[in-house]
Amino acid sequence: MPWELPCDQSDRLRLAKGYPFVAPETSYLFIDGRSESFYKVAESNISLSDRKAVIAHGSNRAPEQLARKFVGHPSGQDPIPLTAIWLHDHDVVYSAHVARYGSVAAELVYCPGTSVQVFLTWLTADQLHRMHDTELPGGNYSYGHIDCRWESLEGLDLPTDPNSLAVYRSSFGALNFQGEPLALKALPTKNRRYRSFDQEEVLRVVHKGHGKDDDLDAAILKSIEISQYRKKVVEAVRKQSLDVFHPSYSISF
Repeated sequence: MPWELPCDQSDRLRLAKGYPFVAPETSYLFIDGRSESFYKVAESNISLSDRKAVIAHGSNRAPEQLARKFVGHPSGQDPIPLTAIWLHDHDVVYSAHVARYGSVAAELVYCPGTSVQVFLTWLTADQLHRMHDTELPGGNYSYGHIDCRWESLEGLDLPTDPNSLAVYRSSFGALNFQGEPLALKALPTKNRRYRSFDQEEVLRVVHKGHGKDDDLDAAILKSIEISQYRKKVVEAVRKQSLDVFHPSYSISF
């Protein structure tokens, strides 16, 4: 079951341009729609060992997006710990997909030599089911596991497999920008090899040639409000998409 889009056009534009949304720089606890100090995990008697660690490399790392997905949902009554990690030999790039709320979404790709800062969301079984409900319908994403090297940003001893993590990945590959993936400027990296854009910059690339090139706001709203237009844009980016095969990704569903 997807979350509801805002009705006001200015709110829709802010949402579309805001992806992947602002996230804390360090580990935190998501509770009641806001971010709190990670130290409150212990105060709340939350056991990470009882939860599933899932990589959040796009909007799911941000309190704003977690609030849309979990506030008001039964599973949202439990807080969600998020731990910041450096994921080695990977980067986060734009996917060959435009979300129903107007943004170009993220994709995690294997990229030897690059390290990217992402988060682990520690989800209960009910919260994982809710996350599946927001990610998997429509076939835009799959859920599985990757073999990887990673380390906690704060040096935390985290109770999960040190060589394998769960993740959602795009079913349609990466956005093709001049023959290469285009990285998300918002995410901190080390030794990044790809060119990076912010969301507004990539939206200009995606919508160019499909309408009035000088009126990005109109194009964004059109993609949200007129399904046939968004379908045309999505078909165009998928036709030129890059196959970003991951050597260890195994799909669960």
